[in-house]
Amino acid sequence: MLFCMPGTAGRKHGDIQNIGNRNVTSRIFGVFPNWISLEKEVTLGAQLAAEFEQTARLIEDPVIAQYIDRVGQNVVKHSDAKVPFHIKVVDTDEVNAFAFPGGYFYVNKGVILAAENEAELAGVMAHEISHVTARHATARLSKAQYLQLFAIPALFVGGYWAQMGIQNALGLGINLELLGITRESEKEADQLGIQYLWNTGYDPNAFITFFEKMQQEEKAKPGRLAGWFRTHPSTEDRIVLALDEQRYLPEKENYIINTSEFDRVKARLQAIDNAQKAEDDSAIREQKRPTLKRRVPEGGDQTPDETDDDGQSPPKKSRPTLKRPTDSEPQSQTP
Repeated sequence: MLFCMPGTAGRKHGDIQNIGNRNVTSRIFGVFPNWISLEKEVTLGAQLAAEFEQTARLIEDPVIAQYIDRVGQNVVKHSDAKVPFHIKVVDTDEVNAFAFPGGYFYVNKGVILAAENEAELAGVMAHEISHVTARHATARLSKAQYLQLFAIPALFVGGYWAQMGIQNALGLGINLELLGITRESEKEADQLGIQYLWNTGYDPNAFITFFEKMQQEEKAKPGRLAGWFRTHPSTEDRIVLALDEQRYLPEKENYIINTSEFDRVKARLQAIDNAQKAEDDSAIREQKRPTLKRRVPEGGDQTPDETDDDGQSPPKKSRPTLKRPTDSEPQSQTP
C-alpha cells in the first residue's frame, strides 16, 4: 500500500519544504503590500521595547536568560524570519508571551513554569515568532491606513447626509476589519508556529498539549489565565486547527520533547521565584508590624547626650516608686 500526505495544492503556506525561503508577510485585503517598510517596523519595535522596559521587571539571571534566548533563536533559525530577534524574560506570573514588531520578543516567567517540557515552551515561542515573520502588527496598521485612504472619495459625495452615511459605514467597516484580521492573524500564527516547531525538530504535538493544559488550568482556577485568553482565540478552535495542520507535516523518526537543560533552568527559575516571593512576604509583614510609642515624661525633653549650661550632664531622674502604708516612718512611742 502506498501512503502519501494530504494534498497541499493551493493551500496557504503549504510549501513547508521551502521554510526559510518563503515570504509569509500578510498582504492587505489579500492584494496590497504592507504600507510600512521592514526598516521602519524594526525602528518602531525598538521604540516600543524601550518604553516597555522602562517599567517592566526583567529576569536577568544569565543561566535563565541565555537558555531562553537559545531556544528562541533556534526556532527563529528554522522559521521564515527576516529580522534578528531580541528575546528576554519578564518577571511576571502571567502565562503569556508577546512580541513587538521587528523582533523584540518577551517571554513571561509564567510560561516557563507552566510548560511541562522544552517542546511546549518552544511551541509558545514559535507562535509569537510567527506573528513577527508574518508582520501582523504593522499589517493591521497598514489596513487602517488603506481604509482611511479609501474613505477620501466620501468627501466628493453630494449632500451632508450622504457623506455622513458613507463615513459611518466606513467607520463600522474599520472596526469589523480590525477585529477580523486579529482572528485571522492568530489562526495564521498557529499554522506557521506548528510548522516552525516541526521544522526545528520538536514534537508538533506539544503545540496541542500546551493548549489543553491551559484549558484545564482555566477550568480549575477561573480567571488565573485571563491574560492568555484575552489575547488568544478559543482553545477548542486552536486545538482543532493544530490537529488539522499536523496532517500535512511529514512524520519524523525522532522528535525533541524535552532536555535536561530545560529541567535545570525551570528548577532554577522556581527556586529564584520562591526566594523572591518569600523576601517580598517578609517585607510586607515587617511593614505591618505594630510599633510601641513611649510617652516622654514632662520636663524630659533632654536626651541623655544633652548637657547643662555648666557643661555637666544633668542627673538622671530616679524611677518612681510606690509607697505603701506599712512602709511609712514609725511613730514615736510614749513611755
